[in-house]
Amino acid sequence: MPALALVLLDSIIKVAGGVAIGWWLKDAASKGKSGGSGGGGGSKKSKQSAARRAGAAAAAGGIGSTAPVPRPKEELKMVLCVNMSLKMGTGKVGAQCAHAAVGVLWSHYNSHNTAIRQWEMYGQPKIALKVSDESEMAALEAKAAAAGIPTYIVHDAGRTQIAAGSQTVLAIGPAPKSQLDGVTGHLKLL
Repeated sequence: MPALALVLLDSIIKVAGGVAIGWWLKDAASKGKSGGSGGGGGSKKSKQSAARRAGAAAAAGGIGSTAPVPRPKEELKMVLCVNMSLKMGTGKVGAQCAHAAVGVLWSHYNSHNTAIRQWEMYGQPKIALKVSDESEMAALEAKAAAAGIPTYIVHDAGRTQIAAGSQTVLAIGPAPKSQLDGVTGHLKLL
């Protein structure tokens, strides 16, 4: 009898362990799909993360668009050329780069829709580079425009560190990496 009880107890422990491992794996798999942590319906943080991804996907697909975005043949990136002659502070540079990135997307969304959607869906790489002054910025803008690459120059409002109308950042792209390297490959990283 004690041997039978031992076998029975062993079997119960194995079944219970298998059930527990199964529940744990199911929970881990559902967390992986939602992109966050937290059990049940997901934590507040994972729900916000899922909402951001859904919003980004909707924005990338266009309003009401369900068409898939094909993977680009070459990596697309955006280059942000910062005017170093203005001696902007770090926070100011960051804000101006954000203005430039948003500005180029808004300005060229209709004319470069596919490239922008691909860039948005596949990583949104951005590179910050140094430009010596406004004349170099203008030359880069002309060269990029001649190659059919989207551009946008930020003109500062003059509320904080620099004079109103100053050209702070030139955004170029998104465009294929090789095409951008032909325009900005000689510039140094910020």
